[in-house]
Amino acid sequence: MLPMSIPDLTSVRWLVGALLITAAALFAIGVATEGDVHHEKVASVESGEHNEAIERAEHHGAAEASETGEKILGVNLESTPLVLLAFIISVALAAATWTADRRVILLVIALFATAFALLDVAEFSHQIRESATAIAVLAACIAVLHASAALLAEQRRAARP
Repeated sequence: MLPMSIPDLTSVRWLVGALLITAAALFAIGVATEGDVHHEKVASVESGEHNEAIERAEHHGAAEASETGEKILGVNLESTPLVLLAFIISVALAAATWTADRRVILLVIALFATAFALLDVAEFSHQIRESATAIAVLAACIAVLHASAALLAEQRRAARP
């Protein structure tokens, strides 16, 4: 492996930050989109439309909603305050990596992004089971962005003298 030059290392830091912000923005869009899809299903049920998907939704009911994996330790990970907090933390970590080249910042980014990548993969799996293809694809893209940010942050941390 060739040693990285100073411009390459700086580019990695900027790329990590950009990946974090892009993933956070897509996460917020995905949560909003998923909420819209849920509201559309409820509206179609209330309007009297009936099809197989609605029957499944009615059959599974509230019990399935609590088992969707969206709650961990009783906390809804897709609540507006937590989505906003995740976005703020992502932006703060991106800014931190852009302004300082510290190993501890890169380690925190690697851990944060890895944790989110794991949650994104779980969300992908959940959306596949729900046959929500568009949201599943979005979750997969976000997982790739978070995994890339984690790998690049760890690579930069390891390469830093």
